Amino acid sequence: MISVVISIGSNCGDREATIRHAIDWLKSFLMQTECSDIYETPCANNMGKSYLNAVIRGYYEGNGEELDDILKEKEREMGRNSKCRERGEVPLDMDIVVCNNEIWKEWDFRQRFFRIGFSQISKA
Repeated sequence: MISVVISIGSNCGDREATIRHAIDWLKSFLMQTECSDIYETPCANNMGKSYLNAVIRGYYEGNGEELDDILKEKEREMGRNSKCRERGEVPLDMDIVVCNNEIWKEWDFRQRFFRIGFSQISKA
């Protein structure tokens, strides 16, 4: 079993419904979850639409690579594709930022879109 901290974001469509759906979906198979509030941040590169974000922590019964594949498949299912990327639209983005207390995505870990939610669940 691994511990994970996952960043969730969306910058198009019904962002709040998308984030809530992603949280519910993650809670359906992660164990002992803690989730931040949903909050808005500007696009990290200041070139696109603002995002709604959340951060969730939990435990997963497999390995990190397997979970990452599952997250990417869910992103595609929610409409993420190369055409969206060209338009700067992100229906759903989910990334494992921390796995077993090891930072997997250093850039994400330092960004405001992650730090806000991470600080909320770190206080819990």
